[in-house]
Amino acid sequence: MVDVPAELVLASTLCIGTIYKFSAPELIDINIPHYFIVVAIEDDNNYMVVCTTQLDNKIKYFDNLGLDFNGLVYIKPDNTNGLTKDSYVNCNQYHTITRQELIIKIESEVFECTGGISLGHYMQIKTGIVESHINDLPEYLLIHPDE
Repeated sequence: MVDVPAELVLASTLCIGTIYKFSAPELIDINIPHYFIVVAIEDDNNYMVVCTTQLDNKIKYFDNLGLDFNGLVYIKPDNTNGLTKDSYVNCNQYHTITRQELIIKIESEVFECTGGISLGHYMQIKTGIVESHINDLPEYLLIHPDE
């Protein structure tokens, strides 16, 4: 097995639309690895949305807060994205992770680049973010490489 430097792993995988799987209890209050989708990059900051398989919990959350369900995007697993179950993205929330924090995640060995989302799914997420009254990511950062 070849040990690839974390900086090289990041340089070769980090772009908008990439999906990473890692543990981030500091972000989502649970130590179980989750899938994170890169939706925007600005300087050293990487903006990511998290995938969940817990649809019923997300529906209750959206109902309790009176959120528009356009902000809940369904993503079906496929050979390109590497997801293993039907997943849902809450476009009203994002997490900021610096390059250095990602390098630390890669070095932790609880890290995997599973693939990337399609332009179609990205555009659904982008629409959910732009229409959100909670999410403040500026639209000019939300540009998929295939757009």
